[in-house]
Amino acid sequence: MRFIDLDAGIPDDLSPLANRVCVLIGTTQKPTDAIRRAAQLVDFTLTEVDIDDDAFIVVEDVELAMAALIDSTNNHATATLALGSVLRLTQQLTLAEAIAAEASAYSTLLAGPEFAAWLHSRSSKKIASGVEIERVLTSITGNTLSVRMNRKLRLNAIDGPMRAGLVDAFSIALADPTLEVLLTGEGPCFSNGGDLREFGTTPDPATAWTVRMTQHPGWYLAQIADRATAHVHGKCAGAGVEMPVFASRVIADPDTTFFLPELSMGLIPGAGGCVSIPARIGRWRTLWWVLTGATLTATQALNWGLIDDIEPIN
Repeated sequence: MRFIDLDAGIPDDLSPLANRVCVLIGTTQKPTDAIRRAAQLVDFTLTEVDIDDDAFIVVEDVELAMAALIDSTNNHATATLALGSVLRLTQQLTLAEAIAAEASAYSTLLAGPEFAAWLHSRSSKKIASGVEIERVLTSITGNTLSVRMNRKLRLNAIDGPMRAGLVDAFSIALADPTLEVLLTGEGPCFSNGGDLREFGTTPDPATAWTVRMTQHPGWYLAQIADRATAHVHGKCAGAGVEMPVFASRVIADPDTTFFLPELSMGLIPGAGGCVSIPARIGRWRTLWWVLTGATLTATQALNWGLIDDIEPIN
């Protein structure tokens, strides 16, 4: 990660920025038109000036923000580098290509030392055996297909069976273009993300990539996005953010919070978040959000465009 003071002068030829490997973060106290053009090319730009531009992150103190970024990425250099590269790449690709690129990077990081360190720090928890509930409930009323995640005792953690259930549910709408889709979650929160007890259980990166490409609820939802609405509530973390924002309309309960924890695990968003989130808020804010591990309120999410409306959800 490198910082560049854009106030110190901008070269006429900015083309080398397109071929960089590092994550490049700009800083400015006077965002002129020239600096705004340069900010489009770097990974994001920190400023204390109130400016309505997705490429800029407005902070109270640039120096403190820089220190916080260094601290949060200190032990996750590889994941940081991968995330910046993937976010720059996915905006240039088709949806299918972008999802494949994210899956490749995510699967590679699963075999890396940063994820291994996170995995080692966790106490092992076996997946409980017993009667399996139906992970996803579906029903059709009129022309609306209701898809409800149904694992409230695990806060709708998305495991293999739930991924398969969501893919099957969205496939119904793929087969019937007259259906509208309503995605919701049972219990106190929409979803706290992927089931952590399954993390690290794939035998190799190739298998991990295959799983992500063949059982990818976000990819299926993206294909019916124009007919899909997601109602989210409570805690939305990881995949619980990445998947629903593929829908063309996302409505959040006023108390909803949004969190992307992947960097702390030595990973990047891998449930489509490197595609769905920047499509809504831009790659610059997406990168800042993941690198800082910030929690967004519903109001902040609405202001950024991550969600489309705030309404109490019964």
